[in-house]
Amino acid sequence: MSAEEPEGRTGGGPAHSFGNALAWKWSREMPRSLKGGFLTLLYALRAMASANGYLRFRDGKVIRIQDIAKAAGCREQDARRYLEAAIRAGVVVVEGERRRGTATLYVIANTNWPDWKAAEAYLKGTARRRKEDEEVNDGSGHSGTNLEGEGSGHGGTNQFGPQRSELGSDDAESVRSTVDRPGSVHSGTTGSGHSGTNIPGGTQGVPHDMADVVPQPQVDAGADEETDQPSPQHEEHLPYGRCEVCTTPLTRPGKPRCSVHSEPLPGQRRRGSSSRQRAIQPPLLASVPPASDRPAGPARPPFQWKPEDPLAPARICGCGREFKARTDQTCQDCQFAAHQEAETA
Repeated sequence: MSAEEPEGRTGGGPAHSFGNALAWKWSREMPRSLKGGFLTLLYALRAMASANGYLRFRDGKVIRIQDIAKAAGCREQDARRYLEAAIRAGVVVVEGERRRGTATLYVIANTNWPDWKAAEAYLKGTARRRKEDEEVNDGSGHSGTNLEGEGSGHGGTNQFGPQRSELGSDDAESVRSTVDRPGSVHSGTTGSGHSGTNIPGGTQGVPHDMADVVPQPQVDAGADEETDQPSPQHEEHLPYGRCEVCTTPLTRPGKPRCSVHSEPLPGQRRRGSSSRQRAIQPPLLASVPPASDRPAGPARPPFQWKPEDPLAPARICGCGREFKARTDQTCQDCQFAAHQEAETA
């Protein structure tokens, strides 16, 4: 044991000795690459093992690899790798035989000289192979090699059938007429984005020696500089000629002018740009009173309502209303009506 080990930890069973060696000696001697999931698995084995070092329950049932992986916080595949590395290091042994479908009984062992280099080499070797398996089964849909710098959905060679260079002339014709799978990004082994012969909108697979050269019409240099004056050749194709005022093509026979410049019929207003743009004034609905010749007098003051005096004698107005006032002979309603009539007069 190490000199730094506290007192009271020297004795005990195999599991206790394994824990002391792991905490005070092995964790400080093992390489840095093992101080991760591998070291966590060893601590989990120490916690799950019985006093004699066997990984099984009190009833004798063997602890499964799934339970060991959950205790170590890793996947079942990684737990198997860590256990195999621990066996190669000499800190874990197997009791009995390993058989498929049967739980393996592991036993922790307290060795004086564990081989950490063998465990490290095994983990590095299996990690490299596991990385390649993940690249193959990453869900990309193909198992070929990826080409660098290619943006198509399939960067490897076509694994169905021979390559294009291996095909003969007859095979090339059959490949050319083969219908491409709908929805695929590429058509063929080169990974390009061309479409097959039976896809709507695609180009037909016609050989170059069967294509004819179609003569193209020559375009004159002054074709863009067209003038408003009609050409004599174009004038011949007009069935009814042009208007003698604006040179607009006529649509009816027997008329020298268009509908804009034609003479109006008796009782018909002439149509033109000025008539179309002229606004129509609707008739006024309200009558405007004539202006008065007499000068306007001074403005009358507004009518002021007087508060009713409760101590004034009661009087009866000519309209039949009863009111209280000391000097007025009519009610305030009649006074307001007379004031309004005087203003409108």
